[in-house]
Amino acid sequence: MLQNDLRRRGGTMRESGAFLLGVIDATGGRHIEDYLAYDDVDPHALRGSIVFDGSRMDEVWKICRARGLDVVADVHTHPGRSYAQSRTDRANPMMPERGHLALILPNFADRMYAPGEFGIFEYRGRDGWIDHSRNGWHFMRIED
Repeated sequence: MLQNDLRRRGGTMRESGAFLLGVIDATGGRHIEDYLAYDDVDPHALRGSIVFDGSRMDEVWKICRARGLDVVADVHTHPGRSYAQSRTDRANPMMPERGHLALILPNFADRMYAPGEFGIFEYRGRDGWIDHSRNGWHFMRIED
């Protein structure tokens, strides 16, 4: 499970994260089918905070093509109970593409978090970010 893997990779001392891979349907719905951990693509990405080498995105696109998937969102962990975006998060979207979703799990993903218990942020380009976190259950659902 993704949250367990993020916890294992980051532990209790550093953030970890992943690109969420899947498909976007005709209505714009995102269906996550797999994930690609940042440190599987960039072994030096987890340094306390996440510093992902953008030149490694070619590898991400290659993997997506091979699996027939797209990057539909990204996720990373934060220390403590807060899942608010940091100044660094706001200034450095993993995918600086309008409509991209960034998810933030609190407490270094110490347990399973449901929508409404983690951050959901939509990148709007020059217009900044929209925070959908409080609308978690209306904005997304988790299926087995």
